[in-house]
Amino acid sequence: MTNYNDPNELLAVVNDRDEECGSAPRQVVHKLALLHRAVHVLVFLPQGQLIIQRRSHKKDTYPLHWECVGGHLGPGEAYETAALREVEEELGVTPKKSEFLGKLDASPATGHEFISIYRAEVVLPVYPNEDEIAEWRIVSLEDLRNIIMAGTEKFSPVFLETLRAVGILCPK
Repeated sequence: MTNYNDPNELLAVVNDRDEECGSAPRQVVHKLALLHRAVHVLVFLPQGQLIIQRRSHKKDTYPLHWECVGGHLGPGEAYETAALREVEEELGVTPKKSEFLGKLDASPATGHEFISIYRAEVVLPVYPNEDEIAEWRIVSLEDLRNIIMAGTEKFSPVFLETLRAVGILCPK
């Protein structure tokens, strides 16, 4: 069984221009706030609803917070390859289509990650990975905005940055 929080998992380390310059274990990357890469994938159904997921309590960052599909890149891995891999690992399905939406620069607000943002489309059923996902929901974008604004649920702050970057949420 894959350990999705393996502190020794090798991650690609990059410079301030997002050029890969090495690798280091996850625990070192996070502890030293090294610049690294990640993807966020906004997974939609053909009817336009978004799948959001509550992170497992086992996650090392933002456990039990709502967010989208996402994950780190390994050494030499391309962003798009990682995006497709993450959808398959987390939801157990292969996207029908995907498209690049934009990119967030690495900063404290992104956890020192350069994040490429993708939109993918899947059809039900999905098979959420219980090691990654405690719960999942299908929401309209309007419902998502209302839930976030109500402040009754915890959302990963990095996911909120992603939603702002693609225009789903208004900037701060």
